Amino acid sequence: MADSEYKWYVLFPNHHEGLKLNKELKTRGHKCTISPTPRAASTSCGISLIVLEEELPAINKIIEDLSIHIVKIVKLPALKNWKFRGC
Repeated sequence: MADSEYKWYVLFPNHHEGLKLNKELKTRGHKCTISPTPRAASTSCGISLIVLEEELPAINKIIEDLSIHIVKIVKLPALKNWKFRGC
């Protein structure tokens, strides 16, 4: 699979840490998108951030410098033709 067929997710132990990193990344001009945590990455509910692979070194430095708590960063196949199925 080509890299464009993957997405990088930053997973957090809680919403607070995710929102903290989201705000900091936006302030510094990095692209990120808040997303539900994919079940393939974790069974716990919560948010994650989708980030660009080429920005990972800078993002890791921000995480370290600001002591932002994360669970992990994972690379997962991008969902194609995803549709909400309801409960």
